[in-house]
Amino acid sequence: MESDARFDRLEAKIDKLAEAMVKLVEIDTKIDGLTKHNTTQDNRLNRHSETIDQHAITLATVAKVSGANEWFVRVLIAALVTALAFMMRS
Repeated sequence: MESDARFDRLEAKIDKLAEAMVKLVEIDTKIDGLTKHNTTQDNRLNRHSETIDQHAITLATVAKVSGANEWFVRVLIAALVTALAFMMRS
């Protein structure tokens, strides 16, 4: 009788251990899924960061070219105004 009670307690403990192992496997599976999702998101963010960097480079190049164009337009306007003033003087 006493050994049956001991076996019942032992069986209950083994059942609890089995449940705990199942929960650990479930948690491990969730962690693996979250890790994969995190890796995917990191890769997406890296691609977006590279795209933003390329846009920044392009924007800097355009700003430099437009600055040169702006000076060209200013010089052209000054030349036209000077020519107009010279023509009106004559």
